[in-house]
Amino acid sequence: MPTSSFNKDFTLNTKKDVESFERIISTPKKSIKIDRSLVSIENMRRGEQKVKQMLSRNDSTVANEK
Repeated sequence: MPTSSFNKDFTLNTKKDVESFERIISTPKKSIKIDRSLVSIENMRRGEQKVKQMLSRNDSTVANEK
């Protein structure tokens, strides 16, 4: 991704825009607690295996294209 996509300029043209922006940045974010006990070792291993399978398919596809 080009770094230029991170350098976006924005202008607040009206008082309403400024007030809205102030409200957005001053409102605290609601944190979401993640219950890590829901992920078992078995599920993690199964997920890792799926990722390995997908990556090995991509490797064989790239090799076949060459």
